Amino acid sequence: MLRAALWNAQGLRKDSVFVAVLEGPPNAPLSLTFKGKELECYLLNEFESVECIRRCMKGELKGCKVERKDLGEVLRSIGVPIVLLSEDGKDIDEVKIPKSFAVVLGSQHDVELPSDIEISLKVSVGPRSYLASHCISFLHYKLDATMGSEPRQRLS
Repeated sequence: MLRAALWNAQGLRKDSVFVAVLEGPPNAPLSLTFKGKELECYLLNEFESVECIRRCMKGELKGCKVERKDLGEVLRSIGVPIVLLSEDGKDIDEVKIPKSFAVVLGSQHDVELPSDIEISLKVSVGPRSYLASHCISFLHYKLDATMGSEPRQRLS
């Protein structure tokens, strides 16, 4: 998911921030915030991505912040509209996405949001369940196309 959110053919995406909220044992909760425009790390492959995550968790990585925040705390502090990615959401092609926003998605299933968190939109990228990393890549593709970003180079 980290690679999909922050890496493309040109290198690190400067227009994105990726936040992972780890809520499993042994030391939950832990949030890792990776800022594309500040990150000093390469995400060329899964091994380098794991190394970036490890360095972030140890507090050794510029452009990454580690905090003891659960999902609710992260979302309350985000300051932009929240878009929930869900299989039963509205088709992404039928909604207008805000210019600045946060997308919330789970790694294996829909995310259960705290009751006090208000979402702006609930969207879907298709009729089936897809890998979270693929959903992120598809969202970047759609957003780059609709928000006027330069087309990506093709990898061959």
